[in-house]
Amino acid sequence: MKNSSKIFYLSIGLIFSVVVLVFTILEIGFDKNSNDNITKENEENESMDELLTTEINGSEGKEITEDTIIEYDIFYTKCEHNIRDFQVNKNDYIGMNRKALEDSFDEESNKEVLKFDSNRVVIKQVKDSLCPDHYIVGENEGKVAIYKIDENGDRVLFKTLEQSIQLLGEYDKERLRNGIVVDDLDDIGEVIENFIS
Repeated sequence: MKNSSKIFYLSIGLIFSVVVLVFTILEIGFDKNSNDNITKENEENESMDELLTTEINGSEGKEITEDTIIEYDIFYTKCEHNIRDFQVNKNDYIGMNRKALEDSFDEESNKEVLKFDSNRVVIKQVKDSLCPDHYIVGENEGKVAIYKIDENGDRVLFKTLEQSIQLLGEYDKERLRNGIVVDDLDDIGEVIENFIS
């Protein structure tokens, strides 16, 4: 019996040693992979930091060319619409890097360069006006008029109707003088119909 219990304990000890050895080998391999992953992640972060630093600090070596797409992302505060527009005439910008482009903006223009590379430039601009998608029903020379909004947010006379505002009450006259903002031609018809009837 003594021999069989010695063999039993020896077998248990041997199995335990093999298990410990396997786990040790696996742990060393896992740590190596973890360190490799951490090193790889750090390298990726450093290259991303370099890319962002280059992007933010002027995109050295990148200039606007004839083939560069210049895109404006314009936010209109009065209607809260975003409109994308493209710069067709780029001659004034050819050869500029990011810093030169930013320096060319007036402080009042509310422009900011969001993206800059030789293929595409994106400029964000905030305008304190309505966007050109709107119309205004208003008054022109005592008659009901329709105005279109231009790209600068200014009213441009679109059409003057024959309907006089003289017969309207003071409240309605004042509303027309201030202008009633509408989104499309269908809304214009509805607003005018309310004043005529």
